Amino acid sequence: MSTEMRPVMGELLLKEGLLTPEQLQEALAAQRRQGGRLGYHLIRLGFLNVQRLSQFLRDSMGLIPYDLAQWIKDPSVTEAIPSNLAQFYQVVPVERNGNTLTVALADLDNPSIVPALEELTGLTVDPVVCPREVVVRALEQFYGVAKDPGVERSFSGDHLFVLSSSARRIRPLHWSTLKPDSSANDWLRTILAEAIRSGCRAVSIRPGETTLRVAFKHGERWEDRFGISPRKSQELDALLTELARLKDRSRGSRLEGRVRLQVDSRFLSLYVRALTSLQGTRYTLMLYDERVFLQDWERYASQLLPGERESLAKALGGGSGLLLLVGSPGHGMSQVYYALLSWLARSRQPAIALEEYALLAMAEVSQMEVSRQEGATWPELIALSLKQSPALFACYPIKERSSMELAFLAASRTCVLGVLHQPDALSAIRWFMRNQFRSPLRAGVLKGILTVASLPELCPNCRLPMEVPGRTGEHYALFTRQGCERCLAWEQLPTQEILEWLPLGSRHSDLFQEEPDAALLQRSLLGAGGVPLGQRVLKKAKDGVLDGHEARDFLP
Repeated sequence: MSTEMRPVMGELLLKEGLLTPEQLQEALAAQRRQGGRLGYHLIRLGFLNVQRLSQFLRDSMGLIPYDLAQWIKDPSVTEAIPSNLAQFYQVVPVERNGNTLTVALADLDNPSIVPALEELTGLTVDPVVCPREVVVRALEQFYGVAKDPGVERSFSGDHLFVLSSSARRIRPLHWSTLKPDSSANDWLRTILAEAIRSGCRAVSIRPGETTLRVAFKHGERWEDRFGISPRKSQELDALLTELARLKDRSRGSRLEGRVRLQVDSRFLSLYVRALTSLQGTRYTLMLYDERVFLQDWERYASQLLPGERESLAKALGGGSGLLLLVGSPGHGMSQVYYALLSWLARSRQPAIALEEYALLAMAEVSQMEVSRQEGATWPELIALSLKQSPALFACYPIKERSSMELAFLAASRTCVLGVLHQPDALSAIRWFMRNQFRSPLRAGVLKGILTVASLPELCPNCRLPMEVPGRTGEHYALFTRQGCERCLAWEQLPTQEILEWLPLGSRHSDLFQEEPDAALLQRSLLGAGGVPLGQRVLKKAKDGVLDGHEARDFLP
């Protein structure tokens, strides 16, 4: 879209009531700072979604905005991005002018896509946001990417992997009928369907001497079921990495992700954990539904000191304010979120939760599942939820600035529980500063930040002493596993969720600077009688409870 059309487009969006003047000005300001197209920034900021913008361009401006086949005059432009990366990022190059490469994409939740493409190509990337089906169609046409009818890719949430569906004529085969050259999709579908049929909740896929071994866990016992040709290893790696978004999802060598599963009319969540080793990548696939989430906040809160627990209970005692959970996405974060939500909802009714996927059905909370609300943006659904005047509002997760802005407005008059996927409290405060939230922070609307770190326990049978460097340069004498029959597949080791509570309020305004100071944050935490996350992790690692190798990025 040309530069001359942008003011016309903005005026028409205002006239149609799709934008407020403030939203348009914010998007135009972002465009002036960062370049790119107005539509890209409107979607990135959460003011419009792709479908609504596409419909507007077609109906109000007489444009068919994303005919990529007609746009790509020189098919050789697609050679700028290799096929496997185009599929992984779900992007298609459409035009090159000098050192600028125009790229069609459908994923705005991953802020690293554009920088990654610029580093890969050595060109300046001009992103154009397109509907998902347009990108998939172009990938099939220009890259020959085969589309599995049982895979639905989502660019705002978890991908969907269909195990069985009468409507789609998808049925898993028995493992004995599959051939060595059967697709990784067929093997994975068969493995998961067999696990569900047998009542298994955990599956292990690990490299063996001659095959990939698949084992099911029943109770505390692992049962070896069958093998897969090692030729499938790379294909399975690529499939699980894409489905569960394993790339850059976790620290160290341990990666975590999540996939949505469909078994006819039933939906489940599949948590994927990967551990790289010299032998290859070992996977743990864990199946969850509402029955496995424990609503026991006291179990998690017991690790906090009495003063911390009192401070946490007092944080929302006034009937308003924002309590923020921060940490990496995964089952550990979900466990703590649902336990805390259940505890808060006991005394705050009505309670409403806006969740990307409602993993636990809660009788005391009215839940809205965003993944099922087609054509609506997060800010729109938040505003709709708040019109019902809840005594408690939860949002899991808060993804963009506009959603956080509404959360702060709501927190001025009601209790709000939010989840922000930042690694720690300092990173969360820096995110607030970058997004110009200094005023509500200094006003004391944010009552506190609860950091959640989910770390694997150490195997007691084969622990091996090791020295681990901390961030201050000090080395700690800790333990890791060396490998035994019990922990050859690390997934047998349970995880622990470690918490850090940082109370905040208007009296902590000195923390909210352009570049928050880590030492100042530490002093504030200690001054409030709290224990830093690194100290809690270090103690458990020294005691041989946590694996020191996996805990190294959290140490002081």
